Amino acid sequence: MSIDDDFADFMTVKYETQDMPEKSMNLSRTDRKTLIAATRKEILEDFLTRLPDDGETMHIVSNGKFDYYSFVKVVANRMGTVDKFYGSTWTMNRDNVRDLLERFDRGQIKQITIFTGTYFKRRETSVYATVLNGLVERGQRFLCFKNHAKVMLFEGNGAYYVCEGSANFTANPRLEQNILVRSKELYEFHQRWMEEMIKGGRG
Repeated sequence: MSIDDDFADFMTVKYETQDMPEKSMNLSRTDRKTLIAATRKEILEDFLTRLPDDGETMHIVSNGKFDYYSFVKVVANRMGTVDKFYGSTWTMNRDNVRDLLERFDRGQIKQITIFTGTYFKRRETSVYATVLNGLVERGQRFLCFKNHAKVMLFEGNGAYYVCEGSANFTANPRLEQNILVRSKELYEFHQRWMEEMIKGGRG
């Protein structure tokens, strides 16, 4: 079954699961690295003036002027169109949920898979309902479990980008570390465990 078939089979997915991948996964990489530190006044658009080249990893230390979800806005805008987006976070805020749904509605992001933690469901029930209902109504995928991974995957126009970081899809006025890399290999590495989680959530 292909990834696109999995999207077609979406309605068999539970929206919450206690299951975890059967085994841990690891991937060793050797890439060209670019180191970026935001100054106190910069926001992401100011210093992320380009996306990484193929095989290049950008290591970014942020200054608290932007949140992790800002990468969705900047990467999607620089890509133009995102065919597939995967996002994993512990929790989200309402503004970022609305932005994500709006990007789908205007066709900038064509397919969405979102993972959150169970904390999000317990503590932000209204926002949780907004993202769950919003994605389900649009035929997209959502799964809530004991999740603390912060990973985003972007695929479009033959390019594959991965963003990993310490922050959530919320406003985080604190120092955070992030990496942004263009790599199909790393994209597929994360995509495998994400699809395994989706399959584990099927009834």
